[in-house]
Amino acid sequence: MQQKRIYAFLIDFLISSVPAVLLMDMEIFVWKLDFETSIYLPIVVIIGLLIIKDIRKGQSPGKFYIGLVVVNKSGNVVDLILRNMSLILFPAEALVWFIFDKRIGDVLFKTKVEVIDQTTVKRSAELMAGIFVILLVLYLSITNLIGLYIRQKQEYILTEAFVFSSKAIQEKTGEVIRMGKVPRYNISKRNGETNVRIETKIYGKKENVDLIIFLTKKEGEEWVIKDYKYAEK
Repeated sequence: MQQKRIYAFLIDFLISSVPAVLLMDMEIFVWKLDFETSIYLPIVVIIGLLIIKDIRKGQSPGKFYIGLVVVNKSGNVVDLILRNMSLILFPAEALVWFIFDKRIGDVLFKTKVEVIDQTTVKRSAELMAGIFVILLVLYLSITNLIGLYIRQKQEYILTEAFVFSSKAIQEKTGEVIRMGKVPRYNISKRNGETNVRIETKIYGKKENVDLIIFLTKKEGEEWVIKDYKYAEK
């Protein structure tokens, strides 16, 4: 039973994450909010959707596909919502559940989860297809957000200015048109010095190249480009 409930919760979490991530995309790309500010409302959306997930006959999407239902003796939908409010106390909720096989919300509002049917082949196929679409949307959206986060950093802005002003890079590409949207970013710190390695695609009129740029920054100083090279194909 616990295993099925975990699977059901993971499905519900994935489904709740889709509108949250799309909202974050809108906040950043339409409303022009910065990355740090735009993260709070999507978190509220995820929590809100998880709280109301069982209002349809005691079955969230995850419970429906796994074959579970929340049995509510009072028959009151409000109890199904209040039951999930305990998710806010997630660490304590998880501990109580694993020890007593009951959630805090189940104890307080006298509800329980029961198995109602076995998952059919058709339902399994629908579930797999749905999860694939959800994961694809999340992957594309999160990748885009990560790329944007990196491109807002000071070291990347310096890298971008360097690429467009470098005569050597301009000659090799036949004039730089644009840089890749999702650069690779690695950072390391040692002895008060921060080193960053940025790898990005450069699209040119004559040739596209993969460029690796090395930057360094000492404590209290500005970023400096130390070196660059072309990645081996």
